[in-house]
Amino acid sequence: MSALSAICVEPESPARYCIICLHGLGAGAEDLLPLAKQLKLNQHAAVRFIFPSAPERSVTANAGYFMPAWYDILAFSPQRQINLQHLNEVSAQVSQLVEQQMAQGIASENIVLMGFSQGGAVAYHCALNTTKPLGGLVCMSTYLLPQSLPKQPWQLNTPILIQHGQQDDVVAPSLGQQAAEQLKALGYHPEFESFAMAHTISLSQIKALSLWLNQHLS
Repeated sequence: MSALSAICVEPESPARYCIICLHGLGAGAEDLLPLAKQLKLNQHAAVRFIFPSAPERSVTANAGYFMPAWYDILAFSPQRQINLQHLNEVSAQVSQLVEQQMAQGIASENIVLMGFSQGGAVAYHCALNTTKPLGGLVCMSTYLLPQSLPKQPWQLNTPILIQHGQQDDVVAPSLGQQAAEQLKALGYHPEFESFAMAHTISLSQIKALSLWLNQHLS
């Protein structure tokens, strides 16, 4: 299995925590890179940020154009129809990143998976189907694929934050709320936050995310 290319941002002191951030469809690792500075995290947490890049592939629902995509999307609505093999492959690659961090001395309980849009769907899939306890799951402006719902829910105490824009015209706000309800039905305890924004990441959202992360990275 090939490894994902990634940008790594190291803390000033030896890393104690790690946040793996997955970008959206057609974007790149550099799109989320500013979060490493924008998130005002406690310095004592010593957080390493990893920003992987999705492979380039043809996206059927985008007229077959090649672009960075974690998986092929066959149709956008009403619920995304996707290439499940691609999803499983990239989830294994993200899990490989988690294993690498553990090998470097960071406990899985100190690793947070975070994703925006399509990257958030991958984060859901990885976090909900791993047997390892994680430090948190952050899903921004995204959707929970039916294929990602675990048959046997693991790690029900994993902190989960779902953030969504009220004016999102790419991923309907109802999909964020639906994900929260589905997770609650399985026994998880997700927090849901909505913001006056479209399909983007806003300053008010970043402030809320900083507070949430500082509560859990301690």
